[in-house]
Amino acid sequence: MRAFRASLDGGVAALSRANESLDLVSAERMVEALVSCSGRRLCTGVGKSGLVAARMAASLNSIGLPSQWVHGAEWVHGDLGAMSASDTVLAVSHSGTTAELLQLATHIRSRRVQLLAFTGAADTPLAKLASVSLACEAAAPSELLGLLPTTSTLVTHHVFNALLSECASRLTLTSADVLKQHPGGQIGRRASSEQTESESSDI
Repeated sequence: MRAFRASLDGGVAALSRANESLDLVSAERMVEALVSCSGRRLCTGVGKSGLVAARMAASLNSIGLPSQWVHGAEWVHGDLGAMSASDTVLAVSHSGTTAELLQLATHIRSRRVQLLAFTGAADTPLAKLASVSLACEAAAPSELLGLLPTTSTLVTHHVFNALLSECASRLTLTSADVLKQHPGGQIGRRASSEQTESESSDI
């Protein structure tokens, strides 16, 4: 179980480095952009980064910030039609060199739509094209076999969770708000129970 233990320890170390190195000014700007967007937050990526982007859209929807996931390769095959001037695009690419997203960035610029980016470094091509970018650094040797995304996706989720928490805080969400977006499952039952308890305590 040496590889198992090493992966756990490597993940903890990567999260610690991310906490220390994150650009808080850029994080503040990204939170403001996500909260103030009057349209939809269009989350996009390719491969494992695309799956991270899909989760981002789902979580933003859960706190009442309308979002949609679009596969990074589909934009130039008709999905650019889903984009309006009031939308914000949130692109995820650890390398920051994903061809489909760099191509998307040129179309975004012509439409004057705001581009936010999660990349592995601040000096990547995608980061330079974005209005706001966050560098979620994870050294290549820490990935599975030094190649497959593991630590980088962990760090990106970690940073996004922090952004999500800040967005929820600024929206002053309550269990009643959560219940509106998420009435089903265990989360819905817990939110309903908390709302009932809150109403009872107000009587």
